[in-house]
Amino acid sequence: MSGGITRPGPFALLSAVAAAGLLRLAGVKPVAPPEPDHGPHNPEGFEDEDVDVRRTAFVVAGLAGSVAVAIAAVGLMMHLFGVWHVGGTPPLTPQQTAKVQPPPPNLQGAPYEDLARQEARERAQLTTYAPLPDGHARIPVARAMQLIAGTSLDSPALDSPALDSPALDPSAVDPLPPAGGAPAQ
Repeated sequence: MSGGITRPGPFALLSAVAAAGLLRLAGVKPVAPPEPDHGPHNPEGFEDEDVDVRRTAFVVAGLAGSVAVAIAAVGLMMHLFGVWHVGGTPPLTPQQTAKVQPPPPNLQGAPYEDLARQEARERAQLTTYAPLPDGHARIPVARAMQLIAGTSLDSPALDSPALDSPALDPSAVDPLPPAGGAPAQ
């Protein structure tokens, strides 16, 4: 066995049984516990008084009051220490109150708003008319597709003498192509 601990054997209770038998033969009786009072005021042996509700309520109110006083004291001390601390410090200089801008690259503060502005700017470029600085005009993509559809984009067709001819009536040319985008013939 390890550590010097021994387990009791099967005959360990024999000495206790022999001692109890000798005491019984000698006439020694065990001491009986006292009988509970079964008087008329306490027939079941229970306590004859209930918990005093008024005293319990006073204890709870006292605890709540002491917690409230402690919270008020801490709040008052924080206020006084704050006033004393601010009163003892000099006013801040303009350099200390200036807003510090970190060096670039700066992170976006509102990326979704920036994205919405960029998409609105791009949508406006694709869907509105506007003069350009070089003297040309910007037209919506849909209108440009209507004007281009059905015409040849080959450069010889643009330089053909038929387009420079005064005999060609510009009012006779339909500016819109036929439906379906088929070339005009």
